[in-house]
Amino acid sequence: MLRISFNTLFAVWALLAGSQATAVSLFDDDFQTGQYSQWTTTGDGSDNINLYQGNYSLRLDGLREAQFSLSTTGYQNVSLSMDLTATDLLYGDSCYAEYSVNGGANWSGLGSIGVAQSGGSFVSFSQTSGLDDISQLVLRFRAYTLYDNYCYGDNVTLTGTPISQDTLFIDDFQDGDNAGWNFIGNGNNSVNLYQSNYSLRLDGLREARVNLSSAGAESVVLSGELAALYLVSGDSCHLEYSTNGGQSWQTMLELNNGDDNGNFQSSAISTGLDDNANLSLRIRAYTLFGNYCYGDNISLTGTSGGQTQGPQLSVSGSGNFGSVTVGSTINTSFTLSNTGVQSLDIGSISGAAAPFSVSADNCSNQSLAQSQSCQLAVDFTPVVEGSVSDSLSIASNDSSQNPYTLALSGTGTQSGSCDFDCLGGDGNVSRSQLTYSQLTGSGGVSLVAYSHYALPGNGADPTNSFSGNLSLTIVPGTLVEQGTNLASAYTNPDSLPPFDFDFVQHGSHLIPVDRQVTATGHPAWEWILLPGRVWNENGDNGYSRAALPFALQEINANCTHNGVMTFVFKQDGSISDVAYQIAQETCEYFKFNLHGKLDASYTPGAIAGDSQLKNDYVAELSNRLPRKALSELATDYPGQGVNISAIGSDQTSVHLSAYGVLYQGVHYQGQCNTRQGDYPYCEVMALPSYSTAKSIVGGIGLMALEQQYGGSQAGLIVSDYVSECPTSTWSDVTFEQALDMATGNYDSAGDSVDEGAQKTVDDFFLVASHADKINHACDYPRKSTPGTQFVYHTSDTYILSRAMQELYEANEGAQADYYSDLLVEQIFKPIHLSPLTWESKRTYDTELQVWGGYGLTFNGDDLLKISQFLALNDGKVAGQPMLDAGLLADALQQTSSRGLSTGTASSRYQNGFWAYDLSASTQVACTNTTWVPYMSGFGGIGLVLLPNGMQYYYVSDNSEYGFTKTVKELDKIAPVCN
Repeated sequence: MLRISFNTLFAVWALLAGSQATAVSLFDDDFQTGQYSQWTTTGDGSDNINLYQGNYSLRLDGLREAQFSLSTTGYQNVSLSMDLTATDLLYGDSCYAEYSVNGGANWSGLGSIGVAQSGGSFVSFSQTSGLDDISQLVLRFRAYTLYDNYCYGDNVTLTGTPISQDTLFIDDFQDGDNAGWNFIGNGNNSVNLYQSNYSLRLDGLREARVNLSSAGAESVVLSGELAALYLVSGDSCHLEYSTNGGQSWQTMLELNNGDDNGNFQSSAISTGLDDNANLSLRIRAYTLFGNYCYGDNISLTGTSGGQTQGPQLSVSGSGNFGSVTVGSTINTSFTLSNTGVQSLDIGSISGAAAPFSVSADNCSNQSLAQSQSCQLAVDFTPVVEGSVSDSLSIASNDSSQNPYTLALSGTGTQSGSCDFDCLGGDGNVSRSQLTYSQLTGSGGVSLVAYSHYALPGNGADPTNSFSGNLSLTIVPGTLVEQGTNLASAYTNPDSLPPFDFDFVQHGSHLIPVDRQVTATGHPAWEWILLPGRVWNENGDNGYSRAALPFALQEINANCTHNGVMTFVFKQDGSISDVAYQIAQETCEYFKFNLHGKLDASYTPGAIAGDSQLKNDYVAELSNRLPRKALSELATDYPGQGVNISAIGSDQTSVHLSAYGVLYQGVHYQGQCNTRQGDYPYCEVMALPSYSTAKSIVGGIGLMALEQQYGGSQAGLIVSDYVSECPTSTWSDVTFEQALDMATGNYDSAGDSVDEGAQKTVDDFFLVASHADKINHACDYPRKSTPGTQFVYHTSDTYILSRAMQELYEANEGAQADYYSDLLVEQIFKPIHLSPLTWESKRTYDTELQVWGGYGLTFNGDDLLKISQFLALNDGKVAGQPMLDAGLLADALQQTSSRGLSTGTASSRYQNGFWAYDLSASTQVACTNTTWVPYMSGFGGIGLVLLPNGMQYYYVSDNSEYGFTKTVKELDKIAPVCN
């Protein structure tokens, strides 16, 4: 865990003012998140997060060092502690924990260890003097070792007690209020829940100002925080202050495009602010509408300087009434308090004209002693639609703010409010299918164009909010096969699985709580629930309309059938029937249309952790690759003669589910085809992996283990870790040879003869338990020397998956899981893959063994981020290598080791990746040998890592695996041939 208390320093002072200060945590880092990007690493050697003695620590070797800069300004009795241990140290090697009080110009030793402590427990070093009130404190761990002789740093803690300060002003917006702030300029302002924290949000040319005073105070410090989302080139967010009442402004903090990851940054000014009654602060946006600036934790502190502090008026309570239905009344109470040391005399309170009114006043003409308070209540009763603002003027003998202006604002509306991704329509939608009467009536629904399930361009902000449980009464629908004849082989394929799930709504988005493949006991299908949309249409009689994309995934398989369901609802629990349809799949052997209408029950209620769900979802959207229509490739790169229709043409269009190109950081996405028009939620369509999982779970998995343990994991022997594999045929087969499907154990070396054999289907693919799968996988006879013959076996990757799990447990403990703990937590989440990827299909028994060779689910954004991680970022996360460089280079054809032939001179397979020589293609016709690595999956799935910096994916199901027609067009934009 990493926590920095400096950002909330002044809030802590406020809480402790006037009481006996106790030590608080200023900084701690135990590295259990697996992240250390806040530390700056320099010098020859390596750095990584490594599991040592069951605990994640920062690992260094060579002459590598890691530094962290922070401040103890305003704190005394500061104490620092840092832990060290080491492995494999030799004579002369040393590990150091150090600190600097002058920004790194000079260093003091906190502690060090050498060869005598190597391999032992952590040693803790501490310092309790000389660290008070330091503005440029720097901590560092430093290695002085041979390479692969490791230093481990951990458990950094810094504590202190606040130096006594008076709080002159503080606003963290946690009451949802922006009272006292003045807003000017075009744009929007609101107090918004962001990252589980209320902040002041602005966009456009909007700015928020607040007048401050430090009259009679010295050692004054002004601080604040700023964050941004969705900024584009030219956008900026500003935190500024003025010492002359707003006549001129100075910058505290500025954020631009590239600083818009949503993380708050802080700034503090501690000079030139003493004894000034004309201070002002402003938060200013200079953005496109919908590109947001967030301000928070504004604090002004200082000491009285020996002068007597007079009366001080403090007002708590929100003057922002939000959206209120016309004719309704909302009442808000305000508490007026005297936070000064002399009596506060409140005079008249005036203002608040209709639609605002003072409904209770216990404060006018009252005198409040120190710490006393009184109550004031204001009503808001809008009579027309639209925004309105006013203010209350509170007279008092507080010389720094007389009169005190209390801002009031609210919006009269006939429609609901929206707090995220709001819609611009007025609800005037012309609808001929899935109408209100069809959804609420007794009749059925037809198979229709998917455009009727889409968010319409004129959809209005939803007036109802969905939070709670949705359950469906399942009855068979209408299933019609499309070119296959397999329905009779399934049990109840025309019925959806049991449906009983929780959802939260954020603005115009509907978010399922369960985001991975979910089994429900249905004999054929498992659920995949995807984020949907919510909006209003004028013809829905006050109900809001929801559309929820979903997929059915075949149990014990990877076939995926995408669909959408829709319904209308009210937040009181009223709900229509749910209409649904499926008219698309990625499944070579079972294709069908399915549609129907089901009784629904909506139980409104609060969902545990809903704020975090919303914040995580916002982060998910903000971290998606920038997306454009595929057609814009020709627009963005004109004059190249690119034929957009040729991209994706290697696959028959009616069998092509999804495809796209990543170039220069932009995802150029093709339409997601269905038999009923374009799929309206293409960006979240669930896409199966099939054997692309061999590259991701097998290939990336082994590369990650090799990097994690810094040894020769690829050379470990299979039978040493998979007890079911007999030593007679597996004692000389390495992990890497299993990854290469070159174990030497097979029945036939013919192209996919073993893979397609009935015994493989019956004894490996159709069985559900680990025992059955591993028994088949280990049962092949020895036919050739391991590492010499490629034979396509999904079962080999299953064996590798089991071996990697056993290896990971041996190192991390019996409860460890290499897929969840290593791949998901250390790679997938940091590179912002969607929750679809956070779980893999596993055996249906207590072993829960990851299949390895198939069983993942992605969306298009996920596929491109994986290829970006591999080919463009060299297997690094935030600059830190997560994969073994040698294994990755071999897999990506960056070395002379091309791998084994898969049957032709132009095709190779190595470390879980295919490779094709473009010089053999009649389409591209490279003059020189040009090996292109790619991933491939059953039915016609590919992720191609081109040498021109482009990434291309296609997901289809007509057994068409080519990509050279597409590459021919992409070559016009950037050459692919060596």
